Amino acid sequence: MTRSSDVTRAAGRPLGWAIGLMILMILMILMGPAAVRSQEAGIQQAVIPDASPVGPVVEARAGESPPLGLGEVVAEVLRVNDLLEAERLKRKELDGQMNQALSNGLPTLDLVGNWSRGRDPSFALDSTFGGGDGMFAPIPDAEPWFNDFLAGFGSFIPAPEAIPAQTFYTTNLSLFWEINPSKVLGAVGAAKLGIDRQELAYRSVKQSTEQATLTAYHGIIKAAERVGAVKAQLANQTEVLDIMRLRHELGMATTLDTLQAAVSLANLRPQLSIAQAGLRNAGSRLNTLMGKSPSAPLRIRNDLQLELDDLSEERALELAVARPELAAAETFVEILGRNRQAQKADTHPYLTVTGSYGYVGRTVDSLFDTGHDSWRAAVALNVPVFDGLMTRGLVAETEARILRAESELSGQRKQVQLEVLEILANLEMAREVHQATELNLQRSEEVLQESLLSLELGKASYLDVLVAEANRAEARAALIDARFEVLDLTAALKRAVGWSPLASLTDIPGLVPEAAR
Repeated sequence: MTRSSDVTRAAGRPLGWAIGLMILMILMILMGPAAVRSQEAGIQQAVIPDASPVGPVVEARAGESPPLGLGEVVAEVLRVNDLLEAERLKRKELDGQMNQALSNGLPTLDLVGNWSRGRDPSFALDSTFGGGDGMFAPIPDAEPWFNDFLAGFGSFIPAPEAIPAQTFYTTNLSLFWEINPSKVLGAVGAAKLGIDRQELAYRSVKQSTEQATLTAYHGIIKAAERVGAVKAQLANQTEVLDIMRLRHELGMATTLDTLQAAVSLANLRPQLSIAQAGLRNAGSRLNTLMGKSPSAPLRIRNDLQLELDDLSEERALELAVARPELAAAETFVEILGRNRQAQKADTHPYLTVTGSYGYVGRTVDSLFDTGHDSWRAAVALNVPVFDGLMTRGLVAETEARILRAESELSGQRKQVQLEVLEILANLEMAREVHQATELNLQRSEEVLQESLLSLELGKASYLDVLVAEANRAEARAALIDARFEVLDLTAALKRAVGWSPLASLTDIPGLVPEAAR
């Protein structure tokens, strides 16, 4: 009995050791990854970047700087933008042209001072007054004795050689005023419309600048999200490597499996460097737009939100044909009409008013003596008869320009409507893609977690995890692209309908139906 029980106990020892070893292996599999990660924490903390998502502030260029919101960035860009400054200076040019147009209806006033010295014997040579031969000219039909009587007096006009040179000082105030109402109204109207057109052109350039700034701002946050995505992928791949090391220690994986996991992790590090370089470059572009050094420190706020309101296509097309570029083109047609009016006015009757008042004297000190004043006033009616076909040619040229401008405007309207329709279609598609990529990312995250758990339990291979990780990375990249595609197309739509890209869709009258608000 004793020997039999000893044999039984001896035979049971290997079985007990085997059961204990199996329990220990299961515990190590379940707890091993955390233990391995804790042993390698010091190394991994130095080489594995933080996998946290993009925070409320994005650092595009390293350095101390206050975080800037979208409104602050746009205000700075508008302040220093060269194209906008050129448009502002052009507005001042048009102010000068308005003054020139007004001058057509205002008089000119000149103060003239004159000194002259000269000798003119022509009066002494006039025979009517006895000049030339020293005798008065005979009076026709007069009695002979009367002509003889006059001849006896000789001549009161001195001989030509006896007339000395004379010096005169004169000063006068001269007025000239051409009164042509049609010409004045046409010129002033054209100048005023030119100012209105320039205001519209400024609005158009401003909206384009705002859109470019918004795109650059989006680019920074998009680049930051790409950096975050690569960091998250690095963190997951590090976890996979830890699992493969543990499985290798337990004899459940080969050295090749562990090496493949390490290579995959190493391949991700250049992607992080590329993503970080893209973030720095995006910051440099925005710095340049703001007129700063490209390498200046820059931090911006991550406060962008998607606008997913339903849109009215009919209202968008109505707004588009009134956008600043088209309104400026319509104003240009009106300007040409006013120019034609001013050109035709040159063939209409008009008045000219001239006048002068001043003084004349032999010396400066006698210039303002009593009786030395002189004045003259005149009003003339001018009726143009023939100007050599100049006005007719100018009017014909302007009328042809009007027809050409109207034809170009019609084509521009069609192109704008086409642009709006394309943006609306692309925006609707981008919203659907964004919704699909959100769901796809959620599903790929679940698949990756299941794959990692199965790998720890030995129910999945490293290849399964690698495929799940690749799908998750692709889904996240697609979501980032889809999100910013929606943002950029929304900004493009606002500009296309003639509104600032910074405005909300609900702020644009009628674009978002009341039922969708």
